[in-house]
Amino acid sequence: MLPYIFIFLFASVLYFHKNERKVSVGFYIFLMLLILISGFRDMIGGYDVYIYGQIFDAPVEVIANFKAFEPGFRLYYIFLKQLNDNRHFMFFITALLMMSLHFFAVKKHSPIVYFSIFLLFCKFFLMSFVYLRQGLAMGIIWFSFPYILNKNYIKFFLLAALAFCFHKSSVIFVPMLFVGGLKFKNINMFIIAFVALIIAVSPLSGILLGALAESSGDEKASIYVAKSGDVNIFYFIEILLLIWLLLQFRADFYKTKYGTLLANGLFGYIIVNIMALTNASFVRFGWYYFFFLILAIPSIYNFINSQKTKMAFKTIVFAYYSLLFFRLLIVYDGGDFMPYKSIFQDFNRGSMWEFMEYK
Repeated sequence: MLPYIFIFLFASVLYFHKNERKVSVGFYIFLMLLILISGFRDMIGGYDVYIYGQIFDAPVEVIANFKAFEPGFRLYYIFLKQLNDNRHFMFFITALLMMSLHFFAVKKHSPIVYFSIFLLFCKFFLMSFVYLRQGLAMGIIWFSFPYILNKNYIKFFLLAALAFCFHKSSVIFVPMLFVGGLKFKNINMFIIAFVALIIAVSPLSGILLGALAESSGDEKASIYVAKSGDVNIFYFIEILLLIWLLLQFRADFYKTKYGTLLANGLFGYIIVNIMALTNASFVRFGWYYFFFLILAIPSIYNFINSQKTKMAFKTIVFAYYSLLFFRLLIVYDGGDFMPYKSIFQDFNRGSMWEFMEYK
């Protein structure tokens, strides 16, 4: 538990750092800490981690023919295996690449870097232990932001194709190229969100999510369709708050091309999460659009004129995402992220997934 508390406190100090786009040495220290904690973890991350490890340890011929992984990720595995065939090497290099891609994409485009980094850390850092392919695909596709902004179709589709080769679900990001520059009225956003909500709570959601899973080629996603249940009240509350913020500051966002893209990307995040209200497993499709949220929230902070209101807004955001981080740490897989164990330590974690250990 202590390593998680330490990095949370470090992230909190950065969050309340002076609001500048430029970064200090703290940015690089924090990045290094996350890479070390994630990269040197000892099989923490649940079922998926053991599958990733087992396939990496398999002969090259098995990796090359393992159809559950996209071709780009299989080539990535084969390349790493030529350098070092230890599964912990693979986890470290993947953490290095994933964290670096995410951090430098944020550094390049966020109006307040440490604000965005805190949101990214709270919502996705623990999930980066689990979703290796999608985490890499997210990092790749996020670098297409300027190509969407400038309508550079060739460079966008090259990056989109590369991301697709790591995780097919990244295809859900492609519509941003075509709708990122549009200017929706409040009533248009409200109607689209309302229709999405009606679909989400009706049998149509299973049909649409099934089609999305099939088009993405994600076999696990197809299984998740069958797990639809009641509306997730936590996601519903978050969606309502985000819709309210977007409608309140839509005019401010739409004053610039950059702001327009952020607003529409945030709206995309909202719609994807509405469609996944009755099936939390499909929130993972919204992670590609999460990039717009972590840029839009600090932008909203900048739009607020009153210093008192700005501080209240920042404090509320901090409290919400802090609770989200610790809830995820405690609740996910029954708290299986704890205790933290590195590959340099020797004790029994008592993980619920240790029965999958094949070594």
